[in-house]
Amino acid sequence: MVVKSCGYCKEMVDLSAGPHIHDPKKCKKCGELLPADAFAPWPSSADGRRHVCSQCVADESATARVHRVVEKDKQFRDDKEKLKEHRYRWVRRVVQPGPDPVLRWVLLDPQGHEVTKEQALRDIEIAESPEPDDYPIY
Repeated sequence: MVVKSCGYCKEMVDLSAGPHIHDPKKCKKCGELLPADAFAPWPSSADGRRHVCSQCVADESATARVHRVVEKDKQFRDDKEKLKEHRYRWVRRVVQPGPDPVLRWVLLDPQGHEVTKEQALRDIEIAESPEPDDYPIY
């Protein structure tokens, strides 16, 4: 006998007797009363369905995706500014010469040496980190 509290109606139900189905079911996010099949399967739930409708889950995923893209763009722009501020520059190099040459972008440090973006950002972080005034005496 597997007894569990139903998150929807708050009753204790015996899951060994089968799923404790609510149809129609109210979405915990949007509050709409929808048929049970509008909720994705969720094995750990007492009724075998999520408590949030599939549309709300999709909307939440889309919003999260937009936030990730915006954050990634902001990080890209911040990194670009930081590199420019420290005199790093992007140039195009010929990888494969010929009638249709293959080009790629490379990052050059202030001395003109090719570096990775990650290495450049690490070097900038080290250069910007404050040096301790005095070292501990052991």
